[in-house]
Order: sequence, then C-alpha cells, then structure tokens
Amino acid sequence: MKEKDRTLLLAADELARTVDALAIISFLNKDNEIHLETPVIWVRDIQPEILRDHTMVALVDYCSNHIIDAVLQYKILTKMQSGTVVAVFPYALLIYDIEDANDQFNIEQYADIADLDALHSVLSLALEIAREGREGRAIGTAFIIGDIEELKRWSHQGVLNPYEGHPESVRDVRMKENWESVKEFSQLDGVFLIDKNGIIGASGRYLDADGRDVHLQSGLGGRHLATAAITKVAPAIGITVSESGGVVRVFVAGSAVAQIRTDIRLSV
Repeated sequence: MKEKDRTLLLAADELARTVDALAIISFLNKDNEIHLETPVIWVRDIQPEILRDHTMVALVDYCSNHIIDAVLQYKILTKMQSGTVVAVFPYALLIYDIEDANDQFNIEQYADIADLDALHSVLSLALEIAREGREGRAIGTAFIIGDIEELKRWSHQGVLNPYEGHPESVRDVRMKENWESVKEFSQLDGVFLIDKNGIIGASGRYLDADGRDVHLQSGLGGRHLATAAITKVAPAIGITVSESGGVVRVFVAGSAVAQIRTDIRLSV
C-alpha cells in the first residue's frame, strides 16, 4: 500500500472514532497488514482515481452509488439500521449516515411477510453464494420466502425434494451450520421455498406463476422473471443470485426492490 493511502486510512480511523462510526468504507487498495480499530469494508474494482482531474463533486457523484451498495450490505450482515460510516477515497474522507440507505432498501418494512431474522439470514447466505460460488464455479439460485402452502400452489417439484421428511432443526436457515447443505443444493435446477420463520420447505422447485405482466430490466433471465412473478401473485419475498456477475436482487410485489453488488467485502 502507498504511504499516502496508509495515511488516509489512519486519518479515516481517527475520524471514525471521533464520530463513533460503525465502519470505514475504503475505496483504496486493500492492505492486510494495516490494523485499525474500526471495521473496514473494502470496495474492490472501483477506481475513483480516474477522476483525478475532475472536481470533488464529480468524484463524490461517481462513488455515491458504491457507498450505498456497501452500506446496504453492511446493514444486512450486521443488522444495523442506524449510525454513521466513514468513506475514504484517494482524495477525501466523507461521513455517511446509513439511515439514508433506507430510501434504497429497508428490510424492516417487510416484517409482515417474513421474520426479520430469517430474512437477514437468507440475504447473508445469498451474498456468500454470490461471492464464493461452489467448487470453484459461479452458480445462480433463488430463495422464495413466504407462506409455504401458498408458495407450493404456484410451483411444482422438479427433482426429488432433498429436504422432505427432515426435522426443522436441519432446515432452519437461521442456523449457520445448515448453510453448507443449502450451498450444495443450490446447484440444483429450481429454487428454494422457505417459510416465514426461515424453515426450508423444498429445493429444486420450479415456479409456475405467469410472468407475462412482469417487467424487468433487460438481461435478466428466467429465474429472475419467475421469482418476480411469484412475488406478484403471492405475499412473498424473492431473493436471487445471478450466476453471471454475482449480483443479489430482492423482489417484492413483482418488482426488484434492491440490487446488491458482491464485489464489496466486509473485513472486520
């Protein structure tokens, strides 16, 4: 790491402690050797230095969406809903209130559809799958959370359900020790159905909801369309992992309400 970047990180750490910030969002090259008191979110593949000859306003505009992506992911992984973070760029330190990200995606507004702990767990699991893939290759999958019987009405089993007959203790997505099996079964065609409390009802499920009235951005495939469609006909939350790009999307009422990039890493 350049000495200038190290100096900026140390200054960001001091500022974070002064304002009691929850974390630092760093747009600098990652340094595993530097030890700061404040948790650091490293933003990869972002090059704000390309704006070195532009104004600070242009730099802030360029990075603002990346700050929001980082904060959304931070809120999912930590369950924090309020507080501040310090963002460090090659040319500036900024203080950001994470409550501002509620305008982008506020998980608490969906408490009537699913248990918030279950929703946090599924989102965290989806982020891991998007980042890690499986056995060295990228994979795509989807999770549908809601009333399990209603979801079954709008879907059918494509392969033998690997969760059939197993106790709730090994199907509870809120228990991290169960995530490994979910990652393994995420390689199957179809989606996961999860009840409101986070109990997996099935995987390898094909969705039957009509997607003709669903309008998504170009480039999204059948899994995204089917996920959006079932959330339009049933009170459910759909979470997709894109095989290409590793983006996690959240669908409610037939529309994408959040899009989370996973080239952002949380390092504590």
